[in-house]
Amino acid sequence: MVRICIASYQRSETINQKSLKVLMNGGYNATEIDLFVANQEEYEKYKSVVPEGINIIIAVKGLTQVREFIFNYYEQGEKILSLDDDIEMIRKLDEDTGKLVPVENLKSLVQKGFDECEKHSLKLWGLYCVPGNALFMKNVKKISYDDQFIIGNFFGFINDKEMNKLNVCNLDDFERSIRSYQLFGGSVRLNHYAAKTNFKKNKGGCQTDPNRQEKINQDMILLLELYPQYVHLKKKKDGLTPILKDKSKKKK
Repeated sequence: MVRICIASYQRSETINQKSLKVLMNGGYNATEIDLFVANQEEYEKYKSVVPEGINIIIAVKGLTQVREFIFNYYEQGEKILSLDDDIEMIRKLDEDTGKLVPVENLKSLVQKGFDECEKHSLKLWGLYCVPGNALFMKNVKKISYDDQFIIGNFFGFINDKEMNKLNVCNLDDFERSIRSYQLFGGSVRLNHYAAKTNFKKNKGGCQTDPNRQEKINQDMILLLELYPQYVHLKKKKDGLTPILKDKSKKKK
C-alpha cells in the first residue's frame, strides 16, 4: 500500500484546487493522504477546508525540520508518494503529437514508479525535471536508472533512513538524489512525465521565507563541500544552479 504525503504551510486556501484535486481526480481517496502542517493554528485552517478523511498531522515548522519529521513518521521500507501542495497537473508526452497532455491514470503511473524501483533494487523514483519542455523529453530515453536528479515536487520513495539523512533544506532533492546514487547506484526517473507547478509565484510555502535565496546559496556551498565528485554549479540567467555530474558517462 502507498501512503501519500503532503507538507503544507499557509496554503489552506489553494490546496483543494491544486494538489488535492490532482490526487482526487487521479483516483485516490482522502483516507490515503497524510497532510503535515506546522502547528495547531494551521491544523484548524486546513481541517475546515480539506475533504473529510484526510489525516492531518501537526508536525513542526521549517523545511528541514518537517522533512525529518516526515521521514521518521513512516516505517523503514514503507512506500510513500510525496508531492508539494501546489501541483496543478501531472502531464505526459504524447508520442503521436509530440505535445504534453494530462495523465489519465495517476495511480497506474505511481505504481509504475514503485514497480521499476523494485525491479532494479532502487528506493527513489520521480519525474522529468523540466516540466514544460516536450522537446527535451523526446530526446531522452523513457526511463533512466542511473545518477539522475529527482526533483522534489513529485516523487516516490521506499523509506530508507540513510537515503533521507540530509544536511541541506532548500536543495534537499539534490542531496537525496546523490545519496540514492551513493547507496543504491541510482534512481528511477520517468522521463516522459512531469509535474506542472508555478512554485515561484505561488503564495505561502517556501515563499514566506524572506531569506530563502540566501539559504539556497548556503546549501549550494555545502553540497559542493560534501559531494564535490557529484555536483557542480552552472551559471544561468537567474543565477547559479547546482547540477549533478553525470557519473554514468565516466563508467563507460
